[in-house]
Amino acid sequence: MQQLKSKVPYDERELLIKLGDGEETAFNTLYHLYSNRIYNRLLKLTQSEQFADELLQDTFIILWNKRDTINPELSIKSWLYKVAENEVYQLYRKIARDKKLQEHIVSTFLETYSHTEEGIYLKESQELLDKAMEQLSPQRKQAFKLCKLDGMSYQQAAEIMGVSTSTVSNHLVQATSIVRKYIFQSQERMAIIVSLLMMQKF
Repeated sequence: MQQLKSKVPYDERELLIKLGDGEETAFNTLYHLYSNRIYNRLLKLTQSEQFADELLQDTFIILWNKRDTINPELSIKSWLYKVAENEVYQLYRKIARDKKLQEHIVSTFLETYSHTEEGIYLKESQELLDKAMEQLSPQRKQAFKLCKLDGMSYQQAAEIMGVSTSTVSNHLVQATSIVRKYIFQSQERMAIIVSLLMMQKF
């Protein structure tokens, strides 16, 4: 994403007063002055170009909607950063509350993940899943790898492991639950999953 940089000298206080009066030209000037910096901050926090774009627009919509409450004596840059970071926080809260979305994100991540070079969308995705699998017992890890990562059927995995298909199924259910729990332990890991989600475009 590229934003235009204003080369015209400006008085921020005057701009904010005009913004408070509803002047769209003042809003557009502020957008061109600060949108690139706000976007970069959002991109760093979300690791997703799509989310960064959407949250950038949300941030400036809030600016417009609250234009008559903004103090022109205070820094608008600090105000915008605070709003943008709050929007990221609200995004993660929404994901944390939405169990169906969590299941969808993690399931898609696990289904599309591959150790092959073509399947690694981000270096962090491999590291993330490897760390999650370290939480598993040897048998659960083997069942998870054979069925989820290598794409084998329960029957094929059972033959390799020397157990019944029901045992493979049980190991897989438990392993998947542990991996999901690990993935959603922190916002940092969530950001990785979100970026994968956007790159997959599902």
